[in-house]
Amino acid sequence: MNAVAKHASPFLVEQQQIIGQRDNALLQAARDGRVGRQNLGRMVQADQLCLYSETVAYGVLLARFPSGPAADLFAGLNSALRSVKPSLDRCAKALDAPPVSALDPSKAADAFAFPMAVSWMCLHAGPVAAALALWSDFAAYARESQELVRTLTDAGADVPEAFLGYYSRQDPSELLDLAAGVVEDDVREGGTSDHATSVAAMLLAGLDGFWRFAAETEQGPSSAGAGRVKRQG
Repeated sequence: MNAVAKHASPFLVEQQQIIGQRDNALLQAARDGRVGRQNLGRMVQADQLCLYSETVAYGVLLARFPSGPAADLFAGLNSALRSVKPSLDRCAKALDAPPVSALDPSKAADAFAFPMAVSWMCLHAGPVAAALALWSDFAAYARESQELVRTLTDAGADVPEAFLGYYSRQDPSELLDLAAGVVEDDVREGGTSDHATSVAAMLLAGLDGFWRFAAETEQGPSSAGAGRVKRQG
């Protein structure tokens, strides 16, 4: 990541190594040719839930830490996510994804894993721990989403253009650099501890739940013949 090239913090280097070694359930299914419309619809549905949870979480973090570089980060993330909502909604329409209101936490715990993690973080993490966790999450999510698009494209799957455009977006480099700067400033002042890396690990574990939910396929007559994703108009 560019942020690591500019900031030599061992915490960022360690997180980059973790991100580079990550895999997820949906990518594994895609490599095996087992990703159909329902999987991508579930991914978008869970992403809409995450988007709502994150915009609220970053607003809470901004209220808790209203000044300095961390405040700029939280405000920037909130604004960036709000700006992409129309594109994500178009993905949902193209895939006929069920509404977020259809998600039941008692039956779809994995879909709620990331929202639960980010909700805990916004109430309990300090600004540096939150910055490191968010840097890790955004870098991992962007890399894995881009790899998913490449895998589906290389396999010849017809995927809605709205989905391809949304999930092949580049890393939010300015926000990643800002998050890295918050961590690096703390390191120079003798701060940052294992607590920050544990918060990052928690958020990445929530991201794993997101991918598991997308990779699952509900059993029933409608999913018995699920195959390649077909292009929507």
